[in-house]
Amino acid sequence: MAISVLPYFVLLIICAGVQDVRGDTCTCSTSTGLTGVSCMTGVCDSTTCAASGKTCRQAYCDKCSSSTSSYCQPTDSCWPSSQVWNTFNSTVKGRLVAVAPIATVCYTQGIMSPGCVTVTNNWTNPYYRASQPGAAQFPIWEEDTLGNNCFNPSKPCTQGNIPPYAVAVQEVADISLALSFANKYNIRVVIKTSGHEFQGRSTAAGALLIWMYKYKNISINENYTACSGDPSVPAVIVTGSAAWGEVYAAVAPKYGVVGGSARTVAACGGYTLGGGHSYMSPAFGLAVDNVLAFSAVLANGTSVSVSACSYPDLFWALRGGGGGSFAVVTSAVYRLHPTPADGVTGFSLVVVLLQGTSSVSKVLDGFLSATPNLLSPSQNGSVWGGYFYVKQENEFYNFQAYLVYNGTISSANASLQQFLTFLTSNPNDFYIYFKQLFSNASMNDWHDVIDLGDPTGTISTLGSRLIPLSACTDSTLRATAVTAMTNLASPTYLHGHLVAGGAVAALDRTSTQTSVTPAWRDAVWHLVVASICDETCGKDKINEMFSNVTTWTDTLRKAFPNSGAYFSESDYNEPDWQISFWGSANYQRLQQIKARYDPTGIFQCHHCVTLPNATSTIDYYGNLGCYYCAGTAVQSCFALLLASVLAFYYLIGVH
Repeated sequence: MAISVLPYFVLLIICAGVQDVRGDTCTCSTSTGLTGVSCMTGVCDSTTCAASGKTCRQAYCDKCSSSTSSYCQPTDSCWPSSQVWNTFNSTVKGRLVAVAPIATVCYTQGIMSPGCVTVTNNWTNPYYRASQPGAAQFPIWEEDTLGNNCFNPSKPCTQGNIPPYAVAVQEVADISLALSFANKYNIRVVIKTSGHEFQGRSTAAGALLIWMYKYKNISINENYTACSGDPSVPAVIVTGSAAWGEVYAAVAPKYGVVGGSARTVAACGGYTLGGGHSYMSPAFGLAVDNVLAFSAVLANGTSVSVSACSYPDLFWALRGGGGGSFAVVTSAVYRLHPTPADGVTGFSLVVVLLQGTSSVSKVLDGFLSATPNLLSPSQNGSVWGGYFYVKQENEFYNFQAYLVYNGTISSANASLQQFLTFLTSNPNDFYIYFKQLFSNASMNDWHDVIDLGDPTGTISTLGSRLIPLSACTDSTLRATAVTAMTNLASPTYLHGHLVAGGAVAALDRTSTQTSVTPAWRDAVWHLVVASICDETCGKDKINEMFSNVTTWTDTLRKAFPNSGAYFSESDYNEPDWQISFWGSANYQRLQQIKARYDPTGIFQCHHCVTLPNATSTIDYYGNLGCYYCAGTAVQSCFALLLASVLAFYYLIGVH
């Protein structure tokens, strides 16, 4: 079906009339007292920043920031000449790519050009965004702090927050050469495997992008050993940008592997390096608990094998210390888990909550009470994992659960009885709209059945908190938890992840093997709150979106002050993030390891591990697609109406 041009012209007319409003201000708190940490919480006032030789940026950006970048920028005299770049291109065998934002073609060739139609048709396609060096999975990170991007047809199309050059990696030597070049000319480095990064860590203005998309491989070793004397185990070796969906297909049907719910996320990138939770985690641990070895390129360009017996300190840091911080990881080796002979059991449930927030409180209390039983291994070691939601649709709230149990239906049904009896015993509060217990051959097959999708291309943000076991077992703490979560059910929705407890709680309780926050080992739920802009969203609304998520997450932080947050799915404005993501002891050790392997700090990103002698956090303005900070209403209008047009085409079948 031909695509009508009318919606595009309407879009241009509407957005041309939108006002551009700027000028947020902010205030700054004092230091947290940790080594190398200042201006972590709150926002910054001009007086406080001026006293330290810094400038105050706009609201909800990274607080106090140096007025100039410590890296060489394209406008600086230190920036390499065209001849130098051409020579470097020859060095990397022609793999240097001049990068432009994906929407540039719409500006240079027109909105009806074939190239622009390709971009608009694939705007929310995560595979397409992964395949483009000029795209982030979430376009909010493609815009710089001055509001520059290629979404606004009434203004010049500029580079925005997209790196001007990328090395399209096809062999490890490309990475070493890229790092050597960046070190020589003091150019910032960012790494993109698939670009699924909620805080924009995989892109930066004026940076050299190490782009892993063209470098991928998957192989299985039935008798893998990382260190001499280790027992051999089945393992999968994942290289470069191979996505979890590809890995799942490669190991099935004989095996399963602990990986992400979103199939398009790279299996050898930030997901794992930040910890990596999974519907399989209660049965087998976090992704980092299942990593047997890495291959990586250090900041000095050296390629190394990393395991418990080779660079063991770096192995510990890479197992939870965050992506983009210590090295460029080129491959990861994961333990494989044989598919249960009797298959697995899936459970889908939709419950209508009949008495408003009163029923919300009751179902949360009941599910919290039942959670320890769901995560208590049966005689054959089976536990539940998966996802649940509390959201309002029309006049009623509802509770939805999509869970998987690595055991038989009869065993699964027995372990559900506490919660199901609770629901049927309260008919005035709960109407069970849908309930199904079903068999699957494997957890991967269950994943195919309940596929929750992988939406990208949206303007959104999120925050999270790890909910501890004590919120289930202590009646006072459970009441506090229920109140906090009920208060969030109306302004947002609750996205619960039953991805902790079980094996996660049993493994590495002393943080000797992994660097994730110890709060993971005490948790049962990973709870996410999120906000997304709609078609009316302008600059003020985007500011409000980030502010709301911080406020909502504060509710969870206050309810669970001694817990933590998941590095990869955290509030952008997370206060005391070093403690939330890693805990004080882990963070200080991570700083020492960073100093050993990245002494000049070539790897830097938002709320990532800093060098011990750092005077402040990274000047994130070079790494921020700052829609919500300096984005304009007209730009946001264009981007969001564009998304609306795409959604319209999809609904009427043009896709």
